[in-house]
Amino acid sequence: MYLLCNKKTYRAAGAVLAAAILISNGATPAFAQELKTVTNTKVFEVKLGASRVIYNPDSSGASLSITNAQAYPILVQGKVLAEDKKTPAPFIVTPPVFRLDAQQQNRLRIIRTGGQMAGDRETLHWLCVTGIPPKDSDVWAQDAKGTPLKPTAVTLNLEVSANSCIKLLVRPSGVRGTMMDAVSALKWQRQGDKLTVTNPSAFYMNLSSLSVGEMNIPDREYVAPHSSRSFILPKGAAGQVKWTVITDEGGESRTFQSPLH
Repeated sequence: MYLLCNKKTYRAAGAVLAAAILISNGATPAFAQELKTVTNTKVFEVKLGASRVIYNPDSSGASLSITNAQAYPILVQGKVLAEDKKTPAPFIVTPPVFRLDAQQQNRLRIIRTGGQMAGDRETLHWLCVTGIPPKDSDVWAQDAKGTPLKPTAVTLNLEVSANSCIKLLVRPSGVRGTMMDAVSALKWQRQGDKLTVTNPSAFYMNLSSLSVGEMNIPDREYVAPHSSRSFILPKGAAGQVKWTVITDEGGESRTFQSPLH
């Protein structure tokens, strides 16, 4: 039996559910007092080798390393979605579905299959990788000897399927310069209780930190190329705007600052 909650998958042992049903009906099974419920939690999640992928549309594709740090095998599935994280994007991920053994590493390859994209600015997509729990009958969930990987003393088994998404930025050859060269060009303006930033560049600006005076602005997000975005200003915020961005390598840039107009 599977229970879906917040996109996570839970499996409960039938013996525990049967005991619960009997007790709720007023019947106490003979083994009820001896039954000890032990919870075993398994998180089916892989570690990605980067926090973003910069994709050159003139190349044959991009690759990303993934690692299974768990003590059990994981079935891995990758896909690319549009900026809304819902619409399938014109990319394929290979291998599309595969088993990744415990403490092992593999590589995903992302290949564009078509689609119309701007040639003068970056386009944002999302590379999402999901770890899938096995079913009892799945052959891939067996160990090297063909023995099913089942707990022997567990009566309640909790399995969590984790979905990890990172930015896939398509950067066409028509975009000149580097992202870091354009960070200082961000323009900041106060509009009532909002702070508006305008990005005149061809790059996505992923804000890592943002503050006005000594007050941090927590709900910061990325700013798309040639667009503006507004953030709620804390009460009493005044002074210089300071910000950092996430670099192509996934690190944090130096601090930039500008007067607030």
